[in-house]
Amino acid sequence: MRISGFDDYFYLQWHITNSCNLRCSHCYIAGDKPSLGRGEFISIIEKYDEFLKRMRLQGRIQFTGGEPLLSGDLFEILDEARKRDMPARILSNGTLVTRETARMIKETGCRVVQVSLDGNRQTHNAIRGDLAYEKAMEGIKVLKEAGISVTVMMTISGDNYKQLNSVYSSCLEAAADRFSISRLIPIGRGETANRLSKNQTKEMFKAALVLKSENRIEMPLRDPLWGSYFKKANPRLISGCSIGYNGICIDSDGTVYPCRRLPVALGNIMDDDFDNIYNCEQLNQLRNRDAMRGKCGRCRHRWQCGGCRAAAFAANGDYMEEDPQCFI
Repeated sequence: MRISGFDDYFYLQWHITNSCNLRCSHCYIAGDKPSLGRGEFISIIEKYDEFLKRMRLQGRIQFTGGEPLLSGDLFEILDEARKRDMPARILSNGTLVTRETARMIKETGCRVVQVSLDGNRQTHNAIRGDLAYEKAMEGIKVLKEAGISVTVMMTISGDNYKQLNSVYSSCLEAAADRFSISRLIPIGRGETANRLSKNQTKEMFKAALVLKSENRIEMPLRDPLWGSYFKKANPRLISGCSIGYNGICIDSDGTVYPCRRLPVALGNIMDDDFDNIYNCEQLNQLRNRDAMRGKCGRCRHRWQCGGCRAAAFAANGDYMEEDPQCFI
């Protein structure tokens, strides 16, 4: 019998706005979508809180967008989360952070902000726009001065996978607390982006391990392929890809997805509740790794890895197919 190897938190990644001040070439957002109103935001938090209590789970909300700092409701929603003892994080491009913004973030009880850096100065600005790197670095420093913990997130593609060392150096320069990496999934505006090949993915993994071994900054290894790469995961545990297990995503218009990078709509949170969505056909299918196809379906590590279902969908149009970047 297998048991969950995931932590006790049930994560809600919540895109509270589709608006953004940047137009990044690799963004998974394809076009404009409406945003919900303040009353609807409060309703969603109440539904989430009720679901957590019924499931006897702890919750954590990750507020993102678009750019969440463009939402006029962000700070009120953060306050609502704090009233319910829900830890909250902000996922931002970092370019709009000011000392006043950082002060307001800290006053809500939010203690962690994730900021994106996708390469050296030239590469990051080519992806995100002129001066995006400089503004993000300044944003990180301002957040740190305010006593807020910062995670740097690098979205890795075939164009920037050789620049891990550069982003690592930027993290140290800005005194960031964590450096996290994620494979680019070619959807939305980034549908034609240069995704990693199998060999490039392997090279990136090796480079990441070298940097992690330096122990100069925390580097969480969250890609599901790490489970197969190390081949040391407990075979009794379900680990790797957490899709369908301990998290869900809500888009700015209330549409619910298993993961924002897997654009398979499960319903709309304004018309349904978390319980029904969590027990829907698609998530039940995703939780059954014995039903996966191709290389993933045959892999003896499937319950400790599971591959990236979003990568499978982007490559094959089938989220139960094999992860096209697996090099194991």
